[in-house]
Amino acid sequence: MRITNSTLLRNYDRNLKRLSTEKYASENKIYSGRQYTRASQSPLKASKALTVRKQLWHTEQYQDNLKVADKFYTEAETSLLQVSEQLASVRETIIYACNSTKEKATDINILAEQLETKAKEMCSIFNTNSAERAIFGGESNAAEPFTIEYDDDGKATKILYHGVPVNAYSNENDFPYSNDVYIDVGIGMVISDNQEVDPQSMLKISFNGAGVSGCGFEGSGKKLSTLRPDSLRSGENDNTVRITAGGKTVTVKFKGNKTNDIQTAITNAFNNAGVTDPDKIPTINEKGELTMGDGSGAYVSETPSINLDQLKDGQIYTVDIYASGTKKTITFTAGADTAATAANVQAKLDEAFKYEKHTPTIDDDGNIKLEYLNAKGETVSGQVYIAKSATGIVPDYKNGDTYSNNYLQVTLDAAAALRRGDIDYANACIDRIVSSSENLLVEIADLGNSEEYIEFNQTRFDTRTLNLKERQKDLEATNLESEITRMKTYEALYNACLQMSSSIVPNSIFNYIR
Repeated sequence: MRITNSTLLRNYDRNLKRLSTEKYASENKIYSGRQYTRASQSPLKASKALTVRKQLWHTEQYQDNLKVADKFYTEAETSLLQVSEQLASVRETIIYACNSTKEKATDINILAEQLETKAKEMCSIFNTNSAERAIFGGESNAAEPFTIEYDDDGKATKILYHGVPVNAYSNENDFPYSNDVYIDVGIGMVISDNQEVDPQSMLKISFNGAGVSGCGFEGSGKKLSTLRPDSLRSGENDNTVRITAGGKTVTVKFKGNKTNDIQTAITNAFNNAGVTDPDKIPTINEKGELTMGDGSGAYVSETPSINLDQLKDGQIYTVDIYASGTKKTITFTAGADTAATAANVQAKLDEAFKYEKHTPTIDDDGNIKLEYLNAKGETVSGQVYIAKSATGIVPDYKNGDTYSNNYLQVTLDAAAALRRGDIDYANACIDRIVSSSENLLVEIADLGNSEEYIEFNQTRFDTRTLNLKERQKDLEATNLESEITRMKTYEALYNACLQMSSSIVPNSIFNYIR
């Protein structure tokens, strides 16, 4: 077979170009550190590499979210530890005040001021923010979810959460901005058909301040057959209770907490209500237990109420009603008797709450209740809270909120009790503070568990990142050892090919000219 010069030249030229291309490609891989620069050069590896990059991006997002959550939970735990220390100080202050005597010349007012200061400090702690977000503000970014209301004398009297008294609702979810805020930490976010997030599939990064510090009050809607002495103001201080017996509820007002004075006030109140039979008038013993001569029951009504007997016919009154998770301002006109006034109030309640799930009701004795049937057909009671309206004449009302479930409010109530000399009430606040401290420790422990969960996920994603980067290196990065060897091989072949040119490429006239 005859091989022509043109065939040799074509083969030589083709191989020289191929070696040059391979040599250049190998050098490019070494200098760039990448196996390929276009997906078309290795479609399969490029497809896998894109998947790994996407997983890496998501992992980095989850790690960033975990860092945010870790900081949020750490600051929340730090805040609650500070509150725990403050509660211990509050307890010691109340105990010291209750055990003080006149001989020690202890200024109770100074101790009351200390308690008020402690309540303010705890409010400041609960208003701590992280990255311009209130930690205990729920879903709100408001700078100060907790505020304090003062009386005309400048004394702190009421704790508000997002503008609502902490005693107003017993359910923390009824307060404004109570929806939870969640963050995706890569455990498989699940969204239901109604677009609600499954809490177990994400990490919560919001805390309801009303839920953490407590909300509502003791005894709402309960029938108590005992008038607790520790719930009464001693000395010359005024007390008002509602007692129900024989189907009639009356308002009883008296001074101090001596049973003889209370019994006289009970008898007079029932006589004024038209009850003259001694067997139908409650009797109170030294322990505060209420009994009836005819064997029927008598109990202290802790139901919120408006004193309809004290209202003036034709006078317009205004009051705020918290119920069904909302606040309504009720303006009504007093009638000629309690029945007419109750009817006027009920009409206003029906109008104000007509778009809410449930509507409060008021009876002729002024008791305001929120009762409705649940899914099982059972009658259940909701909390009603009465508050002073910003405008208008306020009627005489009582919430039955002897003791608040919120320890900030309990602290202020203890301070008020010390100022009026009601040592018994202040002493009863000690148990509430102790109970709150125990509940707070549980909250702190829960935060610690959440922080451990965050730490576990951070470790998990750190390991995942290392594995993904190793996989990315296999799919994208150049193996320098083998690639340098390959490049040197191509370089040697290329140089050898150039040296062969003198025996393959024919001489031209320029060779002879030289």
